Amino acid sequence: MDSAVLLKGERCEPLLTAGSAGRLGAARTLGPARGQTRDAVAWVVVERGAGRLVAGDAVVEVAGRDEVFERPGWSALVGRSTEFAIEGDLAATTVWCAADRDVTTRMIDPEEVEEEERGDGPTRRRVRTYVPDGPLIVGETLNPPGGWSSWPPHRHEHEECYLYRFTPAHGFGVHVGFDDASGEPVDRPVLVRDGHIERITDGWHPVVAAPGATMYYLWALAGDTDSVDTRVDPRFE
Repeated sequence: MDSAVLLKGERCEPLLTAGSAGRLGAARTLGPARGQTRDAVAWVVVERGAGRLVAGDAVVEVAGRDEVFERPGWSALVGRSTEFAIEGDLAATTVWCAADRDVTTRMIDPEEVEEEERGDGPTRRRVRTYVPDGPLIVGETLNPPGGWSSWPPHRHEHEECYLYRFTPAHGFGVHVGFDDASGEPVDRPVLVRDGHIERITDGWHPVVAAPGATMYYLWALAGDTDSVDTRVDPRFE
């Protein structure tokens, strides 16, 4: 685990390391785990299972989501220099970013999560926003089979990451990164499968699910400002 966050558990899978490659870090845990932020702000979201989520002095009994495709899940926003724990039979993902400004540690009830339909036709998708502003901005998006997301193509001043899940699990999608700011097109398409994580530091970044599989991705943004400046590719606006 990187120096911004300590996270330990018998089944802890590092996904993304914060450091020279970028601001964001991420890990997935299965079963009990304990963590502590240092100079970072973190978000812990429960994918499935039953147990307890602890963040600072806040404690909540967690149940009710069997998979990320069903509904929003319980989560915790964790401020700097704060202990947190995942207890019981829970699968959870933790994302974090080193930040020079703090947040109030709190639990986020699934009933509080803003959930909306965006786009239409081939770009229709469902977006859940858990934390809309701050040093760490996070949420989840679900795409129907064959559907496009992050459309129209857009970019941010913030670094971003997408963590993908598919149902059925053998499904896949394509993460399309491209940039022509220098005058020469640079294309970076990536085939993404269940559990793949992609760090985004520049360029336009639409994504598409293959037919026959619903695509989910957890998204997180980190930047110098607490709100996102989204710029749309004017050719597709």
